[in-house]
Amino acid sequence: MSVLTSPRGKVEVVHCRRTESQDIYCIKNLIRKFTQKLFGSLNIIYLLEKANLAITLHNDHEEIMAQATFLDYPNWNVTKQDDWVSVFQELDSEIPCTPLNTLFMHLFVAVDEYSVGCCKEIIRTVFKAVPDLHFIFLIVPSYMSLGSTLITVFNQVGNIPSLVYDEDFTVHVCHRHSHYPQLYIRKARVEDHDDLMPIFLHHDTILKETYGEYFLAELIEAQDEENHAVVCEVEGVAVGFMSLCSRVNLQLLHECFDLGPFHGLCTPHPSDVLEPSPELSAQGIPDTELRSSSQDSQKIVKELRETASMEAKESTQGKVTEEAPKEDALAPVQSESSSEAEDTEQLSQDYSTDSRYSVSNTSSASISLPKETSSFRPIYRGASAAFCIQLFCIDEKYEARSLDFMNFVFSLFPDKDFCIISLPHLTPEFVLVQNFVKIVPFNNCTLDQDLYVFHRAGLLKSTSLGRGPE
Repeated sequence: MSVLTSPRGKVEVVHCRRTESQDIYCIKNLIRKFTQKLFGSLNIIYLLEKANLAITLHNDHEEIMAQATFLDYPNWNVTKQDDWVSVFQELDSEIPCTPLNTLFMHLFVAVDEYSVGCCKEIIRTVFKAVPDLHFIFLIVPSYMSLGSTLITVFNQVGNIPSLVYDEDFTVHVCHRHSHYPQLYIRKARVEDHDDLMPIFLHHDTILKETYGEYFLAELIEAQDEENHAVVCEVEGVAVGFMSLCSRVNLQLLHECFDLGPFHGLCTPHPSDVLEPSPELSAQGIPDTELRSSSQDSQKIVKELRETASMEAKESTQGKVTEEAPKEDALAPVQSESSSEAEDTEQLSQDYSTDSRYSVSNTSSASISLPKETSSFRPIYRGASAAFCIQLFCIDEKYEARSLDFMNFVFSLFPDKDFCIISLPHLTPEFVLVQNFVKIVPFNNCTLDQDLYVFHRAGLLKSTSLGRGPE
């Protein structure tokens, strides 16, 4: 929501949203002859179908005040849709435009009285909605001026010819830093305490009540090689904070979450055990037995108990410990006889370190055992490749730029490839976490939190393809 004031002093409250098909009629009514000269004769329905982003401004009465449409290729056929980068880089080599950081304005209409304010609000909204966007280009015939509205946000770059029309076109550009700039990230200082505390207290007072009034200053002072604190700054004022630590309890994470796609958050090591050994496979239980009747299932449990008792006397190495509540281990066998229940309890105590077998209460009539392929847990012997976010907070006005932290924090841990953060269940996914990958927990996970992972490769802003060696 924003408040716009017309040159005559009239005030209008406007709201931004995605353009909908029902807006087409009002958009057509806002098109003037000057609009057609700037953007050409357009099929609004087709344009909205092809648009990468279309923004509509409306007031409290749902009356459309302005609309703008953006695509990822130039208008007026000045270049081919899939080959415009080289043309624009030759036009101005200081503008590092790519298909990933550039959009083109194909249409802008607005109520005349509020056109300047609407234009600035739409441009700001676009940069806020697309964090990786840095440039918005506008191409118009060279004999046309931008008028009193668009000239407030666009600057001329140069002229280029058209592939279809026998005339030149003028290229204008709008830069992110003029409307919704990237945040400046730096190491935190104790002097940032007074700027940051109101942000923390706005969201929660538990930290202050638990650790004292100056917990943030103490956290900043405690920085060392393993612990870092960084802030984001706007005009010399800290508006966000992030505390990081390189000490991560990987053993606990391996027990609770399926980290196989991320190699256990560890660096590869020759001694890693990524697949079950032949001996373990030979002891696996066929899937047909796992789905047998309750009588057959109880027989399997007895055989497993005997095998486990024999192996528990031998030394075990390289196994991941799984912690489970005692009552959970007993729950599946409450319907058995008292002697069987005691035996199963002894089994869970003596053999709790073996992650190859587990018992789950899937029904009241039978005890189901997972297949060997699902119960096996890889063993990672490499060094930790992850660091964690311990504390994060940012002013709501700048939340859309939360990802600006990541480049800087990865530079603090050059030997780490993963950044992780854990959140309580049912916590709404804020902007920063939306860039992370949520990890799937195991069914016996004992943590009451969700785990999110971000890989260093997520910071790449461009990709190139080439033919590989034959």
